[in-house]
Amino acid sequence: MFRHDRRTRSVHRRGATTVEVALVFPIFISILLMSLEAARLNTLRNTIENAVYEGARRGIVPGAAATDVQATASSIMQAVGAKNIVITTTPSTITDATDKVTVTIDVPLSANSWIGRITSQHMIRSCTLSRERTK
Repeated sequence: MFRHDRRTRSVHRRGATTVEVALVFPIFISILLMSLEAARLNTLRNTIENAVYEGARRGIVPGAAATDVQATASSIMQAVGAKNIVITTTPSTITDATDKVTVTIDVPLSANSWIGRITSQHMIRSCTLSRERTK
């Protein structure tokens, strides 16, 4: 009868452990990086939604101008380091006769992705609020 002791078994398993690590490690790192990217995009999405809302709120008060709206939205987007954003205010000139203010923010994902380069996709959010009247 052939006997195996612990030392003999560990010698036979040494290569198996290396192979298991070599197979599992890249998968683990990929999952980790995808999780980080998903968290970044979720943060970006929530910040865009907050920026369009706050920008629209700034635009509905009496005496507001489109530059005020864009400055408010831009400062919120700068908090997360968003790049190449396009902020659009409709109407472009806010007057006393303006009924509603719409703020739209377009963020290209290719410039704002940490890990992967997403080529032609954009996150676009919009918010429309009715203006306050002083009458």
